[in-house]
Amino acid sequence: MSGLGYWRRVRKTGPAPDPEFPPIASDTRNPDMAPVTRILVIDDHPVVAFGLRVLFAEDPRRAVVGHAADAASALKAAVSDEPDVIILDLVLGGRDGIELMRGLLSVRPSARVIVYSSQDERLFAIRVLQAGGSGYVAKSEDLASVARAVEAVVDGRLFFSMAVSEQILHHAARHPVAAISYSDLSNRELQVFRLIGEGRSSQEIAAELNLSVKTIGTYRERLKLKLCLGNARDLERAAFGHAMSSSRG
Repeated sequence: MSGLGYWRRVRKTGPAPDPEFPPIASDTRNPDMAPVTRILVIDDHPVVAFGLRVLFAEDPRRAVVGHAADAASALKAAVSDEPDVIILDLVLGGRDGIELMRGLLSVRPSARVIVYSSQDERLFAIRVLQAGGSGYVAKSEDLASVARAVEAVVDGRLFFSMAVSEQILHHAARHPVAAISYSDLSNRELQVFRLIGEGRSSQEIAAELNLSVKTIGTYRERLKLKLCLGNARDLERAAFGHAMSSSRG
């Protein structure tokens, strides 16, 4: 069947479709198979978005459930489309992709984020990892690399090039505390740590994450333990330093 014929047969579900990114079929989960991996594509280049749609249409284990071309739509889609994996371009309408990644993981903490970008991987990979990302694929690579990245993160692994993997290991060797912070912290702990670095109080963090203040207190204690920090002031100082270093890139 031709690509055009395929898209004509896809049944419309939900809101009006993006004309550059046709809707997927509604049966994204087959009860006789393992759950299908739900993928959200965030990229403002229609050709890239279409190529990823075609790539995963050939794999019954994957389904592209949505597409967003700007930050506001991306955050909404991360909630409404319930993606398991998010494929994100770092440059989206001038907005800092690292900050957008943090926002996406804030509203969809269970998602695995793969950066698919033309930006130099060597310059951004560590920042992506620190922000909670699970993989990085350069747009100079073929689309099969994206499929391999999805395979890896679904299996609970990270996906970076060999050169960047070596760079991350060297960085960890030079910054042992940072290595502990990102390898041992859960997604939720990272969220709490980032919000502390933004100067949020426990009450404000609890409200944003829809958790109790007591639960936030428990997370603060876990963070101090994992990061070998003696008191609340040390935790706040470390979190602020992390926020500043991330913003400087």
